[in-house]
Amino acid sequence: MCPSAFDLDCHYGSQLLAARSTFLIKIGFQGGIKLSQARIISFHYFLRTAILLGISSYIVVLSRSDALTYYIAPRMMIYVKMASVVLYIIACFQGYMALRAYWGKPVTCECEQPVSRSVLRNTLAYGLLIIPLFIGFGPPDTALSSTMVATKGMNLSASKSSLTATATTGTTTEVPTTTTGTTGTSTSKATTATTATDPASAASIPSTKMPAPANTDADLQKLFQADKEWDEDFSKIGMILYKKDTIVVKPEIYMEILSSIDLFKNNFIGKKIELTGFVYREDNMASNQFVVGRFAVSCCSADATPYGVMIDFPTAATYPKDMWVKVTGTVQNGSYNGNDIFIIKAMQVDKIAAPSSPYVYPNFEPLKELQ
Repeated sequence: MCPSAFDLDCHYGSQLLAARSTFLIKIGFQGGIKLSQARIISFHYFLRTAILLGISSYIVVLSRSDALTYYIAPRMMIYVKMASVVLYIIACFQGYMALRAYWGKPVTCECEQPVSRSVLRNTLAYGLLIIPLFIGFGPPDTALSSTMVATKGMNLSASKSSLTATATTGTTTEVPTTTTGTTGTSTSKATTATTATDPASAASIPSTKMPAPANTDADLQKLFQADKEWDEDFSKIGMILYKKDTIVVKPEIYMEILSSIDLFKNNFIGKKIELTGFVYREDNMASNQFVVGRFAVSCCSADATPYGVMIDFPTAATYPKDMWVKVTGTVQNGSYNGNDIFIIKAMQVDKIAAPSSPYVYPNFEPLKELQ
């Protein structure tokens, strides 16, 4: 109660004090809301920083451990390494914005997407980045193996269009390469045929009239005459290989050498050859058969395609899948599942260590490599 003499002044003073208290409470409440929002924003920035640093660090770890070759072709590595640097710079900026927001001084440029208030949406968005990151750091890094070949099918013809055999269903599909496998699917020009499942008939060697040996350059050019313009390089490769006592299939020009031999295989019958790769085998192959193959990668492991050569060796069954071997033998005509291919009649098969770079890549200047 205010004294009667000062009722009016006391009344106005009480109202002023109450208004001031209300104002301070309101300001404090609003400040608390703004601080809470700033902390939420800073959390998102910190999380983004951690994700970007994680991806950048993962690339660095792969690069330093030489495991990057399992996923990326050499010509693409420089771009991936540059990307890791860019991601690191962005992560530093995100970290700076996180600290500013945490201190209650957020960077407001009004040029970014507002933070979503939906917990489900944020969980899905960040989960799409965090889960692959944990998967990347989790299992050990390994090269593609026979398991992937069983899914994609092994290509036994590197140059010609032929048929893909489906051993379990007895159907074949016309595709750009001769392929083994049990998971072939029809994509175009589907035809139906019976495939050989008897191991004894799986790799019969057809009789073929061999061309006369080339004694002059003119004879050599006749032997390796390209019917199509895009086969001219394979023709030149074939002429160089023909002059060698032993054809060594180098990883640097793996596909180019196999394509040339496949395209002009009759010219190489009886020629000595050396080939390295991993062992692949299917259930319908004979006991003296396995395939030596490698994955060809153009850009990254997602586009990897297995290519190989059928090997005929008496003790082939003793070599397990995915073992790396060096095969020495001679080129012969053969067939598998009704498709004409060239095979290697092996004289020697040696176990070797897996190479540091297990894949092969396109070579745009194969003639330089041979010369």
